[in-house]
Amino acid sequence: MAYGESMKNVCRIITKFCPEKSVQEIQNFIYIFFPFMFGIYPYTSVTDKQRGAMKEANVDYVYQSIFEITNNCLLKLL
Repeated sequence: MAYGESMKNVCRIITKFCPEKSVQEIQNFIYIFFPFMFGIYPYTSVTDKQRGAMKEANVDYVYQSIFEITNNCLLKLL
């Protein structure tokens, strides 16, 4: 129930603040953004062990907050 309401609220927000977006564009946004949101947690909640493993593997990983990652995604999608 909460998931459905979240989707409806996001649709309302986009309709209000991006009136040039078509229904199809809004639907495309929803189907990109919501799965993205489910997947960002591992990128923002890295344990010390994971940090150590990435450093040891010479992974050049840039740590970002949930806001930074989400803001970047929204700017690209909208």
